[in-house]
Amino acid sequence: MKALVYSHKNTLNDFGIRLEEVADPKISDTDILVRIKAFGVNPGEALFRRILDAPKGEYRILGYEFSGIVEQKGAKVSGFDIGDRVFGIGDTSRQGAYAELIAVDYRLIAKIPDFAPYDHAAAAPVGTVTAYQSLFRFNNELPSDVNTVLILGAAGGVGSMAIQLLKAKTNVTVIATASKPKSQNWVKELGADIIVDHHSDVIKQLKEVGIDQVDFVFAANGLKNAISWLPELIKPYGYLAPIEGLSDIDLLPLMNKSVTIFLEMVFSKSIFGVNEESQGAILRELIGLLMEGRIKSPVKQTFNGLSVDNIRQAHTILEQRNTIGKIVINL
Repeated sequence: MKALVYSHKNTLNDFGIRLEEVADPKISDTDILVRIKAFGVNPGEALFRRILDAPKGEYRILGYEFSGIVEQKGAKVSGFDIGDRVFGIGDTSRQGAYAELIAVDYRLIAKIPDFAPYDHAAAAPVGTVTAYQSLFRFNNELPSDVNTVLILGAAGGVGSMAIQLLKAKTNVTVIATASKPKSQNWVKELGADIIVDHHSDVIKQLKEVGIDQVDFVFAANGLKNAISWLPELIKPYGYLAPIEGLSDIDLLPLMNKSVTIFLEMVFSKSIFGVNEESQGAILRELIGLLMEGRIKSPVKQTFNGLSVDNIRQAHTILEQRNTIGKIVINL
């Protein structure tokens, strides 16, 4: 198969991803082999490219959300047949979806309807599961004392899904941060109740609309800048769910309010073999919400073709850190 691979960590200036012919992936008893039709491109993959080498003498294939067609299945796979149209999440301990084929555990994928475009399906899995597992931590529900949710970095792929999931599944007030007109229009279109500019005084903006505190903060992007004012805004015994790296962010100011912090990494279940089937269930729920018209795909930009130029362009956009919605590459 053809795949976009790299060997050594690299920057955009010395971009190291190359297109090569490599061996087809082998499947285990619980795997499905998928012929990829489209894959989403995520900020975490650009980060991995910058900081992670491949094992010595080997290569790494990035890409952890995709859509496509089932070509093979393992002996213990149930619920899927050859030829099924599917979408799902990969596993960071294995080779990814920047390729023509991917081997993936069947519990991490779901079927998509015949009418669903592959690019729209490929844009949703990582953002949906990340947002879902960050927000609905207790029996697939928000904590019962949450009435307001502030989403930092709401216009990106994960934030886009968080807004829609909250509007589809709850009655909470959704506050979205977005600074540019295009971003503000996007989050409004997705259903955000209140939009604030994170480059201005957020607390002042919220007080002007009668909000003195928020119950839950979902930090999809921008926590490092927000941590200076967040301790004043979040309620005592409130909740924070960050999905960014926290190495240079001081969370100690939140201790005074006994804030509960939910750490989320979408690949934890596949890495440690914990309740993997729940991620497939989330994707099936997403399909139901999409068919009901209560959620739409976050895809905003597409490239056509498995090429170095396309993946370089996608990673360049991601590293500028002002992405609206999701980027997808069609094969």
